[in-house]
Amino acid sequence: MAKRDVAASTPWGVAADLEQDNTGSWNASAVVDEQAQTAWGEGDAEDCAAGSQWDTVAQKDLAQSLSWDRSIKPQDVRLRLIYRPQPAHHDATASQGWFHCDEFGPRYDADAVRAASLYIPVGGVVDFSLAGKRYIPSTSASVFFDFRYTPAAHAIQPVDGGAVVRFTPARILDEMRSLPWGWGTPTDPVPTGIVYPDYPGPVVVIDPPQEPDILETYMIANTVTLVDMATGTPLAFVSVDIGLDIDSFAWTFSAELFGRTSLNLVKQDANGPKTVELTINGWVWRFLVERYSGSGKHGSERYTISGSSRTQLLAAPYAPGRSGMNTAALTARNVVDDQLEFTGFTANWDTVAMGPPDWTLPAGAFSYSEMTPMEVIHRLAEVAGGIVRPSLAGDSFTILPRYREATWNWGEAVADCIVPAEIVAEWGSEWSPQTAWNFVYVSGISYGVSVQVRRAGTAGDEPAPDVMEEWMTGTDPARTRGVCELSKGGNQAIETRRIPLFENGGSAPGLVQPGMLVEFRDADETWRGLCLGVNIRAEGAGASKVWQTLKIERHYEESSS
Repeated sequence: MAKRDVAASTPWGVAADLEQDNTGSWNASAVVDEQAQTAWGEGDAEDCAAGSQWDTVAQKDLAQSLSWDRSIKPQDVRLRLIYRPQPAHHDATASQGWFHCDEFGPRYDADAVRAASLYIPVGGVVDFSLAGKRYIPSTSASVFFDFRYTPAAHAIQPVDGGAVVRFTPARILDEMRSLPWGWGTPTDPVPTGIVYPDYPGPVVVIDPPQEPDILETYMIANTVTLVDMATGTPLAFVSVDIGLDIDSFAWTFSAELFGRTSLNLVKQDANGPKTVELTINGWVWRFLVERYSGSGKHGSERYTISGSSRTQLLAAPYAPGRSGMNTAALTARNVVDDQLEFTGFTANWDTVAMGPPDWTLPAGAFSYSEMTPMEVIHRLAEVAGGIVRPSLAGDSFTILPRYREATWNWGEAVADCIVPAEIVAEWGSEWSPQTAWNFVYVSGISYGVSVQVRRAGTAGDEPAPDVMEEWMTGTDPARTRGVCELSKGGNQAIETRRIPLFENGGSAPGLVQPGMLVEFRDADETWRGLCLGVNIRAEGAGASKVWQTLKIERHYEESSS
């Protein structure tokens, strides 16, 4: 190669001799295959100008070179991270030592080992006797005997380490012989939780009545409002009377208004009767205004409106009469549901617990002619000894037995409410005796069953009038109807009691409704009776006088306690 840039060449000097003694000696290698060696000579200088020039690389971006120096300042040295630092030695002598227990070794009984290791001297073998006295070691002598034994420390052992309890599914024995448990027999009014397998029916759970508050003085701030439901406008009234009878399916209502303005709000129009809402001490009713009348003189006008609760919409004149007959078997509850279809009303009928019971009507056994839906339902309830109790403000009603308990069992039955003598403002009584019936014949006419119902424990020698019903096709409703008819007999009286209407949710008894079994705690005796009707009268708007008058059926001998 041509010599270029001699001045830029790197001078090579003589290196210093270091560790010369350890240097390896290099000798000339043996000449092998000298004849086959390749002769190297000088190459021809061809294309000398096109040869690659090897020289020093130009320095570029020298100012941006990365300089390495000791740029870490001394204060940063203290922030270095120490890995796996050793914890400080605090309370090294108080450390808790953990040892392995003797889990699988033989059972070690320290008391047994101690007892076996103690040496107990016996007479004749070793018996220390010094001058006729037994040996007693001295605490101050230089040598004395000490027979105490201290057992060696032993590792703790787990208790019952080898007794392993395994949980597995229990075996099923006699699966095909399982005993079906049904509802218990309601032998007592207070549930005891005992199941009776000999009775397929339910146990009727009746909560005990709320105890009334007995006070020396009762201060009641009555609130009464009457409002037009369409506009929400309060009506100006003088007095309001409402009532319900046990044989009725709707509440009755009447009010005395003053002023034509209030009357115009509730008068009927092309859309039918208007609805008003009455609130007395938190109890809310809704009534249809069906009729009105007026009278007046110069400077004074009085108007009387009357009506009934909304269940009246299921009867005449609002519901048309219909006729029908079943072509297939259906139950009494099915009949009620069919009558209420597309009406918006609902029926509450506990056929299992409270009653009356449900029963089946065979094909052709149920027929009626020109009857409204409520007439069909009311008559169906009477067949089984029941009543229809309308709700206060809703579009619903409840079917209940007329006598939840037979009159001769009232002394042990659970009452629905309690009326103490302290809240009775007025009372009245009318003697109304009947024959003490103990036997009745209940039967269907074209279809059904014939059942003889006799009061238990009697001879059945006083028959009540026979009961013949077209829809009586079941034994259970026949028995319930028979109990109802027998309960109407005997020595009895019709009692009246006028009591205040306490706030809804306040002190007992509150609102007393027909069909309730009421306990009266008079000054000289306590007795129970069936509520046959209630009438509530409120005089004056706002803070007015409110009383409810109860009509009670009282049976003597059986109901007294």
